[in-house]
Amino acid sequence: MIEDKLTARQTAEALGYHINHVYRLLAQGIIPGERLGNYWLVDRDLVEKLKARQDENGRLHYDGRPIVI
Repeated sequence: MIEDKLTARQTAEALGYHINHVYRLLAQGIIPGERLGNYWLVDRDLVEKLKARQDENGRLHYDGRPIVI
């Protein structure tokens, strides 16, 4: 359902990232998302899990592969 999704902008705000950084992570497949026309959508639950994995500086540590949660 669309209610369970966040836009890339909402994802960026929730994670404290610049929108362009989120677009880059989505395009590279590091953060899983889906395209709906011109919009990227990310599962709300995934964003909450990503927030929980951020360090004290707000960084997610990943090795260039898709983040699996």
